[in-house]
Amino acid sequence: MGLIYTGAKCRDCYRCVRICNLKAIRINSSDKGKLHAQVMDELCVHCGQCILACPQEAKKPVSDLKQVKKLLAEGKPVTAMVAASFVSALPLKDPRILPALLKELGFAKVQETSTGAGLVTEKYLALGFRKPMLVSYCPVIVNLIELHYPELIPLLAPIVSPMIAHGLVIKSHDPEATVVYIGPCAAKRDEARLLDQQNVVDYFLGFNELWEMVEEKKIAVDRLSTSDFDDFSPCQGRIYPVEGGMVWTVAQELREAGESFITMSGLDSCLEFIQHLSKNEITNPPKLMELWACKGGCVNGPLSLCREESLFMRQRRLLEYYSAYGAECNEPKPLNLNLSRSFKNRKINLPLPTEEEIKAILAKTGKVTPAQEFNCGNCGYNSCRDKAVAVFQGKAELEMCIPYMRKRAESVSNLVMAAMPNGIIVINKNLDIIEINPAAEKLFNCSASSVVGQRILAVLPASNFLKVIQSGEMLNLTGSYPELGIVTKEIIFPVKKTDVVVGIFIDVTVDKRQQEQYDLIKSQTIQQAQEVIEKQMMVAQEIAGLLGEATAETKVQLSKLIKLMRQETS
Repeated sequence: MGLIYTGAKCRDCYRCVRICNLKAIRINSSDKGKLHAQVMDELCVHCGQCILACPQEAKKPVSDLKQVKKLLAEGKPVTAMVAASFVSALPLKDPRILPALLKELGFAKVQETSTGAGLVTEKYLALGFRKPMLVSYCPVIVNLIELHYPELIPLLAPIVSPMIAHGLVIKSHDPEATVVYIGPCAAKRDEARLLDQQNVVDYFLGFNELWEMVEEKKIAVDRLSTSDFDDFSPCQGRIYPVEGGMVWTVAQELREAGESFITMSGLDSCLEFIQHLSKNEITNPPKLMELWACKGGCVNGPLSLCREESLFMRQRRLLEYYSAYGAECNEPKPLNLNLSRSFKNRKINLPLPTEEEIKAILAKTGKVTPAQEFNCGNCGYNSCRDKAVAVFQGKAELEMCIPYMRKRAESVSNLVMAAMPNGIIVINKNLDIIEINPAAEKLFNCSASSVVGQRILAVLPASNFLKVIQSGEMLNLTGSYPELGIVTKEIIFPVKKTDVVVGIFIDVTVDKRQQEQYDLIKSQTIQQAQEVIEKQMMVAQEIAGLLGEATAETKVQLSKLIKLMRQETS
């Protein structure tokens, strides 16, 4: 399983494909034929936007929540290192309540990751600004370059992030410490592993997972008192989570050196900038380039809470906190820590189809000319050709094309309609004919080309359809059309949640005529039998009179027989 996985709630809406800048999501069909979204870890930069975009909340990052709960329940001493964006990421009346809150949950120590930010700033200053340098603070940007633009690796500053730096500080004081990082970033979960630094940060929690623990414990947060973080009180590092925060910490040195810089946030903007860098389209790049995958900086990380607030208000809250407490400094004493890091080319080159292969894939969805390439984007790709390439690479399925699937569904529907032996007429609430099948054309002696779009009166009386429209109930009746010489069994019903009414007409003319012929023959037979019986009774009475025998019993029986036969004819 990759860092971000798709749960059973996935409804294949392709929204995650649309939102993913790098199209790092594969749509696979399961054994049951159902399409399912899967994050491709070999392409994914772990920005977490698909987690936020999924309307079913099917996208989830892997979680250490169970392990952390177990450690705390066992009473193990655990140190919490909290990302500086906690100020705007948690629904706290006063951010300074957080240390007490975490200790209420069972953490032994609570420190700010801004402690590591101060050490990282010093490392950047030591490197100087002699050549262009990309800030390597954001793990998503690092992933983006290693996985997709490895030619830019030389521009990445060879410095660890504040999280790793802070973890090294904690472990240098207590090598046996269990460290849990708590922050807004999904990509942070994989950062230590990629650096082979798993022993520096042991577990990871999102701010959302932290709050889940708070609610589970039913802690009365507002009753807690404010308190200081343990051991250290970082200074300028507290401003790192805001776009431009890192540049601000070295702004004076940049001005003194007379060097340019740029700060940019949002993966789409950063991706565009990186593409320009990759193509050498930026002459004389800025000496310091601070890129943030999340719009506005870490204050807008995917695992943050309070996202209903505007980005401006969240940034403002952090800046106000920095203004109030940024001067309180108690930085760690200089330590002989190795804060350097390296990068590696992790790019996977997917196969590319030839023009003929692209055309063949497009043809399978009925696109044989450029005019048939609608480029609607419903599949999540910007164009039909992009989607065809994804199909070739095994990232997409033909069935993701909505116009194609609709056309195919309509085609199947039309085949069923055409094959039906009974007449079908479909109208709307205005009594306009929408569809009529061949069987109905034959039955009512008309053609679809002449009656579709016309009122139902062009074919048959509207009264029964009108009753269904008004009542919303199905009608089941027999209709007679002498002018056409037909009799039909009719089922007329409304289609729920639409303004459509469907009529099914079964030709029972032959059956009706056979029944009428049968009734006529039966009636004639009974009439003849009555006449014979009456004559026989008269003869029997005359003979009985001559013989002097009683005919009462015979008369009663014959009368019963005549009565019975008359009842059958009625």
